[in-house]
Amino acid sequence: MGSFGIYAVEELRAAGHNRREIARAVERGALHRIAPGWYAGKEAHDGVVRAIRAGGHLGCLSGCVAYRLWVPTHHELHVVYGRGARVKWAPGMCLHAAPGPRPTRPLWPVIDCLSHVAHRHDAESALIVLESALHQGLILASDVGDVLARVPASRRGYAQFLGAAESGTETRVRLFFARRHVKVTPQAYIRGIGRVDLLVGDRLIVECDSDEHHRSKEEHRNDRRRDLSARDLGYEVIRLTYHQVWNEWGATQRSLSHQLGRRTHAARR
Repeated sequence: MGSFGIYAVEELRAAGHNRREIARAVERGALHRIAPGWYAGKEAHDGVVRAIRAGGHLGCLSGCVAYRLWVPTHHELHVVYGRGARVKWAPGMCLHAAPGPRPTRPLWPVIDCLSHVAHRHDAESALIVLESALHQGLILASDVGDVLARVPASRRGYAQFLGAAESGTETRVRLFFARRHVKVTPQAYIRGIGRVDLLVGDRLIVECDSDEHHRSKEEHRNDRRRDLSARDLGYEVIRLTYHQVWNEWGATQRSLSHQLGRRTHAARR
C-alpha cells in the first residue's frame, strides 16, 4: 500500500481506515491531503505529488525516472492526464494528454510511460527507455507488442533496432551503427577478452561509459589490460566517455563515421 508514499482514499479505506482515522492522521501530520481523494505520507515522491496536485499523474520520461529506468537528460516534469481530468499547468511542467481513463495508482504503469515516450519523443529516446525496462526486468519481451500497440504505426519503427543494452549510452552508440547498416553485436563475448559493450563488424570494439563518474584506478588498469589483449588478438578498441556520447555527440559521430570510412570494423584480408 502507498506506492511512492502516495495513498488513494479508496486504498486507505480498503486497508480498514475509516474517515475519522484518516482525518486524525492528517491532524498528526502523518498524512497530507494533496488533491481530492489523494494523500501523501512524509516520504512521498515529490514529482508524483506535484503531478497529482496538477490534476494528472507522473508519466512519460518523468515516470520512467520514477521507475529507475535509464532516461535521457530532460528538465521538465512530465505530467500525463487521462480522459476527464482537469489539469493545471505550473512552471517547469510539461503536460501530455493520454487516451483512456486516468490510472487509479499514483503514477502511470511502466508500459504506459514507455508508450508515452514513444508517442511524444524521438525514436532514440523511445528505444533507450524500452531497452532499460527490459534490462531491469520491469517488462518482458512479450510486453513490447503491448507498448507498440499503444502508439501510432508511424512511430513504431524504432522497435526494429531493439537489442540488449545495459545503459542508454550503449543504446545511442549502437543505434548510430545500426542506422548505417553496419553489423553491431551488443554485449558480445570474445574469448581471451571477455564481454564487451559493442562489437562493430568483425574487429572494432566500442566500450561506453554509462555515467559521468570517474572510474577507479583499478578499473582503469583493467580496461587497459583488456585493450592490450584485444589488440594482440587483432581487434581495434574505441572507448567513449559519457561526456563524448551525450555532450559532444556531433563530434563523436564524425569520428565514428571516419572510422567506418577507414573500414576499421572490417576483417583484414
